[in-house]
Amino acid sequence: MSNQEKVLEVKNLTVSFKTPNGLVRAVRDISFDLYKGETLAIVGESGSGKSVTNRAIMGILAGNAIIDDGEINYRNQDLTKLSEANFHKIRGNEIGMIFQDPLSSLNPIMKIGKQITEAMLVNGNRVKNRFIDLFHNEYHDYLNLLTRIKLAKKDLKDKIYEINVDKEMTKADKREKIVAYKAKSKALLADLKSQVPDVKRRYLAAKATAKVQIKKEIVEVNQEKQKAVSNLNAEIAKKVSALKDAQGNEAQQKRINQEIRELRVELSNLNEAFKRRFKVTQKEAYERAIQIMREVNIPDPEKRFNQYPFQFSGGMRQRIVIAIALTANPKLLICDEPTTALDVTIQEQILNQIKDIKKERDLSVIFITHDLGVVANMADRVAVMYAGKIVEYGTADEIFYNPKHPYTWALLSSVPDLDTKDKLVSIPGTPPDMLFPPKGDAFAERNKYALKIDFEEQPPFFKVSDTHYAATWLLHPDAPKIPTPPIIQQRIERYTKTTAAKLAETETKTKTVEGE
Repeated sequence: MSNQEKVLEVKNLTVSFKTPNGLVRAVRDISFDLYKGETLAIVGESGSGKSVTNRAIMGILAGNAIIDDGEINYRNQDLTKLSEANFHKIRGNEIGMIFQDPLSSLNPIMKIGKQITEAMLVNGNRVKNRFIDLFHNEYHDYLNLLTRIKLAKKDLKDKIYEINVDKEMTKADKREKIVAYKAKSKALLADLKSQVPDVKRRYLAAKATAKVQIKKEIVEVNQEKQKAVSNLNAEIAKKVSALKDAQGNEAQQKRINQEIRELRVELSNLNEAFKRRFKVTQKEAYERAIQIMREVNIPDPEKRFNQYPFQFSGGMRQRIVIAIALTANPKLLICDEPTTALDVTIQEQILNQIKDIKKERDLSVIFITHDLGVVANMADRVAVMYAGKIVEYGTADEIFYNPKHPYTWALLSSVPDLDTKDKLVSIPGTPPDMLFPPKGDAFAERNKYALKIDFEEQPPFFKVSDTHYAATWLLHPDAPKIPTPPIIQQRIERYTKTTAAKLAETETKTKTVEGE
């Protein structure tokens, strides 16, 4: 992947939630990359931190959330430090999201056509967008500076809260730490505030220049429109005059009437084209909606456009949600368990739909699921999460054919397939309470292969290959050699045989075609 364009880079992301009982450590120091045209699956049990990670990417974390540390870099912008106004330009437009329950994403009393076109119409003021684009960099710098000041103040409050709920610290230590943080925060705020006047001056100057430029462009467009409309109206007037002169000549009158109708259609199209230079029109939004509904395989879109969500099946509702996400042509699509509420046959249709759309649009996709089986045939790489940490990541083949972490073994053992004869393995116990994160490996209490060190120290990532890493002490050179569980070995053998048979069948068909 090194030669591909990197779309997203998450570095050392740590997210906590403030509660009356203390801080819940939801995401703990995770890092991953996403490349153009790639599908990355993030897999793990409920509560493992999958959705929190992706809500942080979308900038829609709950009010009590704290981003303790880390960066989320999207096209050279750190989203954790972006102002809401600038995030609004990215959220939906650059990064789209499909949620797991289509009913909760759709308004039950609004026709689906209106729901699909709503964002296009609301954000479709092209003059305003062009105006903001002309001074976007200066505006971006100003708003982000104000946001950094706001975040610095919030960070101080969060640190003070974190210190106060730490039961292991003495009151004297707490006071000392709070004083130190306040001094550090005061110096940072003073530095940031000193930059505001100059940044604001540059922003206002760029805005004033943009205002002059946009007025000039509006005048030019209106003059162009006036000239084009005048020419057409003159043509129509000539034809109307010719129609009067042709009285008594029925064939000639019929021809001229047809020419007048065509010119009036041309005039209507001309007016529509000039309107579209200023904003997204109702007609344009409708055409785009019908096109996208066809793209996601909603049959008879002209009729379905005027129907309500309750008139659609669960699978069709999810297609509508996908259509809404695609209206802004996002570069990155986040799918948060989009097939959980659907039956197995519909699941496959939706997964294939997402695969097709990804290929057609060259999208990058993050796919969140608790079921490894769901992403077997659609993920390029897989990150396995447990208790807020990524415990193993690698290519899809490496995770399915050469898993190394006991938690990945447990997930694979709990997924049924058509050839399963043995009783499925359930994972014993429950995930840890993230108010009190474990000292060592979070999976140790549920892991029958756990070593003594697993209860004392978190394992680092051990390299399996250039693309495959796993955070388990079992990969340490001094660890006892634990073989892959039999149920996993049997599945790998079956997968390998099935894959080999498919390749042989494809090769035979290719040779047959070439022979003909």
